Amino acid sequence: MRSNLSHRVTIALLLAAAVLLMSHGSSASGQSGRRPPKKIESPDPLPSKPEEPPIKPPEDKSKSRIPIKVAWHLRDVMDSSMLAHVVQSGCLDRLAQSNSVSAAPTDDVNRKQASDMAKASTDTYVLWFEFEYDTGSLRQPPGGLDPSRAQQMSVRYEVFAPGTGKSRTSGHLFQRVRTPGGVPLPIPSTGSTAAVEYSFRYMGREMADRLLDALNLPHPAARR
Repeated sequence: MRSNLSHRVTIALLLAAAVLLMSHGSSASGQSGRRPPKKIESPDPLPSKPEEPPIKPPEDKSKSRIPIKVAWHLRDVMDSSMLAHVVQSGCLDRLAQSNSVSAAPTDDVNRKQASDMAKASTDTYVLWFEFEYDTGSLRQPPGGLDPSRAQQMSVRYEVFAPGTGKSRTSGHLFQRVRTPGGVPLPIPSTGSTAAVEYSFRYMGREMADRLLDALNLPHPAARR
């Protein structure tokens, strides 16, 4: 009786041990087969925007132009400042059509002052002019204009170089009856102030072209 009981106890213990071993193996197998949790990857970063080039301010074309000062001188108190301004205005109008120079007027200065003005600058040429007469006794009335006397007047000009103040070129301009292209010009006559102004303005334009020639620069496409 006791042997049967001990036999049963032994069997029960063996069964319990077998169950424990089986459950332990099943747990280990399950754990060994479990995959590690998948790592959540962050989305690919968006490509960076290419940097836009900085906005350049519009180029100031005047900086690439050669600066010019247009000056005049009256040697005699009887000379006409009115005609000097007419010649200067015609010259400035012509130079304003050029893309190579930037011209500005200046006051009455003598030849030395014009040369010193150019010498004191690093980039500015000075175009200087004065009147001459065919007959020394002929002079314009102060502040006025005598068309008959104006016929005896010519323009002497000189270009002074920056930095040195030395003469780059010089010459004379005379009133024309016709332009180089054959277009007739009004001939100064007594009482015709408008004709005189036109003729002297044209001398100013010719003086501008002489300046451009001296600097090896092209003439504007057309005369106005």
